[in-house]
Amino acid sequence: MKVSSKDILKLILSLGITGYILYNSTKTTDWNQIWEALKSFKYEWIAVSVILSLLSHGLRAYRWAMLLGTQGPRPSTWTAFLAVMACYLGNMAIPRLGEVARCTIMKEEKDIPVTFSLGTVITDRLLDLFMLMLLAMFLLAMQFDLLKSYFSQFIDDKLPFLITIWPFLALAGVLGLLAILFFVRKSKEERNPKSIYYKINQKVQELVSGIKAIKKVENPLGFWVSTLGIWVLYFAMLYVISFGYAPTAELSLIAGVAVLVMGSLGMAAPVNNGIGAYQALVASILVVYGITYNDGYVFAVVSHGSQVVSVILFGFLSLLILNFRKKKKRIDTNEK
Repeated sequence: MKVSSKDILKLILSLGITGYILYNSTKTTDWNQIWEALKSFKYEWIAVSVILSLLSHGLRAYRWAMLLGTQGPRPSTWTAFLAVMACYLGNMAIPRLGEVARCTIMKEEKDIPVTFSLGTVITDRLLDLFMLMLLAMFLLAMQFDLLKSYFSQFIDDKLPFLITIWPFLALAGVLGLLAILFFVRKSKEERNPKSIYYKINQKVQELVSGIKAIKKVENPLGFWVSTLGIWVLYFAMLYVISFGYAPTAELSLIAGVAVLVMGSLGMAAPVNNGIGAYQALVASILVVYGITYNDGYVFAVVSHGSQVVSVILFGFLSLLILNFRKKKKRIDTNEK
């Protein structure tokens, strides 16, 4: 898959934001203390966390396969798992590149239209957003008084910056909406199959069909149980890391939920794999629960770093397997 100049610019911007966040979140950090803390970590808990994360990726693949199966033959969970792991690896290079990559893989493997697959990926991400919002509301309901001062301070710190940029964001949003409305109107009016507007309309219809695939899954119970299971495993793989580090060994369950919510927000930031944003948000929320910023930062580095290493390892293995299958398929086709 070719990398466009837009992707390169996105990478440069992402790296710039990552560097800025890392600098601001670590400028007062005692690196000697962090290094000593890392050496004292019980790394067997990291192995448990990685296993739990692979199970969560497997559930995500199972759920995605159900969505893809609404248009035709359902791909195997194994094929979907390989595509998902390759997706995570791609996202480490350029944010959101992996989402397109996993759709391209499904096109090559099962001849599923890329735009339809992309629609199912949008549904996949919207489900994540829905679950994150539920967790955030649960957390605020349970810990409102404790978290009120934290979020008030957070907003006060960011308010001057938000006031400065909001007119530009609003303008970009309005222009984007007008452009979408223009293309939608033109594409609906166009009847010439060779017209670019007609082709855009066809692709949009495929995309919408993928988004609506959630209504057609054959096993709704399994679909929603897997959705819940993904986030239960996310919590578990993060929480078990706390057992390996003395300052977080007695972390409460509700504090674990707070870490999951803030960590998820960090991972959603427009930076490579959430690097910098994840560590800063997790370390800062742990301060609310009586853990020093440096100790919280160690926890964040280990919990995030273990997943990065896991994605690199299993992502490359997935790419190797997919490449082997692609070559075998080509050989089998030539022999017929």
